[in-house]
Amino acid sequence: MEVEFKDVEFFKRMMDVIGNLMSDVSLDFDQEGFTIKAMDPANIAMILFEGTKTLFSAFNVEKETKLSVSLDDLNSILKMMKKEDKAKFKDSKNKLEIDIKGKSRLHFSIPLIDENYTAQKVPQLNFTAEASLVSSALKESIKAASLVDDSIYFTVDGTRLMLSSRSEEKDFSQEISMNENKELLNIKADGMTRAKYSIDYLTKFLNVADQDRPVKVLFSNNYPLRLDYELINKDAVLSFILANRLE
Repeated sequence: MEVEFKDVEFFKRMMDVIGNLMSDVSLDFDQEGFTIKAMDPANIAMILFEGTKTLFSAFNVEKETKLSVSLDDLNSILKMMKKEDKAKFKDSKNKLEIDIKGKSRLHFSIPLIDENYTAQKVPQLNFTAEASLVSSALKESIKAASLVDDSIYFTVDGTRLMLSSRSEEKDFSQEISMNENKELLNIKADGMTRAKYSIDYLTKFLNVADQDRPVKVLFSNNYPLRLDYELINKDAVLSFILANRLE
């Protein structure tokens, strides 16, 4: 297997976000592209990624290939890359070889994790509420809620998305309506829906989101949340599943 990324900066950003939550990751390649499934050590959050082979300037994958690596190892190398650099990945004898071509040529090899390492299974979740909004609006709401507490409530009621946070002495609430806010692109729910989530995890995930791109929020009453975010002209989708906090 040998592939070369068109945009190494995109890959760096994505792996940096995953590295803030996970210690290792499995890059699973097939003839159509590659996927990532990773669970954080506390079993609170999972990151899912699906990308097509159009993300690569060269893509030679003859069979399904699993590259399971330490994110500390991988990200320490990616941080050395500049935006204009070319990055080629190749699997070879239980190692991942990385060639960087820029003003100079760099070559690294890092060990693959035990071949018995298996990516986490994606849980089957059924959601009763869904809202799509501009990512900058969601980032601002989460930042505001962080001034009050370390958790945020998501509530959908009719055509309204409500975000709130409260502590013993402070309170924050915001209402985003389909009728009044251009940032809210779509909303639907089977009745009023409400759940509570960690602000820290949400903030780390949303660091990868561009300001003007939409993010889809899916959840149910006192139930895990899923965020879906499209990257690079719909050639890739990054998703985040987060366990709810108890009331």
